[in-house]
Amino acid sequence: MIRHLLTIGLPLAAPFVVYFIWWYASKHRTLADIEGRKPSAWEELPWTWLVIVGCGLIAITMIALATVSIEGVDRVYYPSHIEDGKIVPGRME
Repeated sequence: MIRHLLTIGLPLAAPFVVYFIWWYASKHRTLADIEGRKPSAWEELPWTWLVIVGCGLIAITMIALATVSIEGVDRVYYPSHIEDGKIVPGRME
């Protein structure tokens, strides 16, 4: 379930999250221009939010991959090879 969430859900949701943050920041910048006030530092720097979100996604991915791959740490991969003229597929043991 977590694998599906990471490989399908996260890449699917990431652009929407980035777009929502950009939309929110640009809306506040536009409102500041209409009201005649100077936008705050956060409203002027949407790249800051993108970097924060990107680092958060990287942290989530690294934590999830570390917890999911723990069960396969002691396993050894044997690549495919030929035995007695037949191809033996690769396997994990």
